[in-house]
Parts: sequence; C-alpha cells; structure tokens
Amino acid sequence: MNDSKEQAIKSTTCEFTYDWYRNFLQGLNDADRNFTTYDGEIETGDVLLRHDVDLSVERAVRMAEIEAAEGVQATYFLLVTTKMYNLLNDEVRERVSRIRSLGHNIGLHFSTHQYYEEEPRTKSLVKRIEIERQIFKMATGIPVDTVSFHIPPDWVLRQSFDDFVSTYEERFFSEISYRGDSNQRWRNDPPFDSGYPEKLQILVHPGLWGENDREFEDCVHRAVDNVAESVDTFANRQYIEDELSG
Repeated sequence: MNDSKEQAIKSTTCEFTYDWYRNFLQGLNDADRNFTTYDGEIETGDVLLRHDVDLSVERAVRMAEIEAAEGVQATYFLLVTTKMYNLLNDEVRERVSRIRSLGHNIGLHFSTHQYYEEEPRTKSLVKRIEIERQIFKMATGIPVDTVSFHIPPDWVLRQSFDDFVSTYEERFFSEISYRGDSNQRWRNDPPFDSGYPEKLQILVHPGLWGENDREFEDCVHRAVDNVAESVDTFANRQYIEDELSG
C-alpha cells in the first residue's frame, strides 16, 4: 500500500456508512492483512474481524454482504437474551443462515448482565453459557464454540475457559492490538491513525452503520422503531387479519 493512500485513510473522519466501511476493508486488504478466525494461532498480518449484533440482524446481513464482496471473513456474535430480535423467529433464522452462507462464522454474544450483578463463580457462569449455547443450536441448527461477552465486566476480561473460546482472552485482547467502534468512538479516535498493527482484533457493531451517517442515539432509536414496526406487522397478520378472515 502506498504512503499517500495510507495517509488518506488515517486523516479521513470516520463516517458510519456502508461506503466508509467498504473503503475501510479495502484499506486492510491493500495492506495485505489476512482475515482469520478464533480457532487457531494469530500470526503476523492476521486480523480477527468480529461483529457483536446488539441492535439489528438485518444490518448485520448488509455488513456480511459487503465483506463477502471484498473477500473478507468475519465472525458474527448473536444474543439469545435480547428484546431486539428473536433467534426462534423465521426471518431472523433466515438472516443468520444468510450470514453463514456468505462464508462468515457465527458465535454466541453472551450478556452477563441478564444473570449477575457481581462476579459469579466460574462454574455458574460456564453453566449459563452452556445453556445458551444449547438454545442457540436448537434455534438455528448452528453449534457455537466462541463467545463474545456483551458490555464485558472486568471479571471476564483476559480470562480463558475450558469449555469455549472467549474473544477477550489474553491472546485476542491483550497480546495483540484491539480496535472497537463501541458507542461510535471511532469518530474521535480513528482506528488506524498510527498505522496498521501487525496483529489485530476489530470489533464492529452492525447496528451503528447504514446508508447514511447517524449519531449513536439515532441508531438506537432507529433500531427500536424497526423492532416496533416489525412487531406491529406480526401482530396484525397473526391476530387481526386472521380474526377478520375467520
């Protein structure tokens, strides 16, 4: 990658749009970075690209399509305990299958906050995660062996577990460089102002991105409005229209 193009990437303000994200991926490809998974050793030049799907599976599909077009592989982590989407719903299952069909990996996004206000015993935590892994497999047909903690408390950071891989293990979180767009921090802290690290994990939240740039609060409200609209459509079809036709 030539110096002028790298400098252009460094100096460009981040916009949370699909066009910016596509250029972001192209910059990593031009820098000869290799997109890999969590099931092996991380070598020089490797990138772990991860998506924590908090707000929208639909937008996750859009990101997955962009990545596939650029020859990029990512891992998508989905929640079992969320009111924003339901893994048992047919549309959600189809979208998860679509992400997987594009060559991406699927993992469990686990929220400790649904169960604990303070650090539990490891045995309790592992049991809860195993239950969610089973639910995930029953809902989607996909076995999941990698876990990303949602808004991770300090007591899961840099911890390793015997039963599953955590994205916050030392080898993925402390021993290599880490960049995340949480709360759209990239607006004020562009991910590659200091160049491209030799080994890297990148966290992206699909719900923060779209055709047009929006502020964080607007992204959340947009997602909530979409869920409300979807529930309204479902209720009308399942109850009101069926009742009238019956």
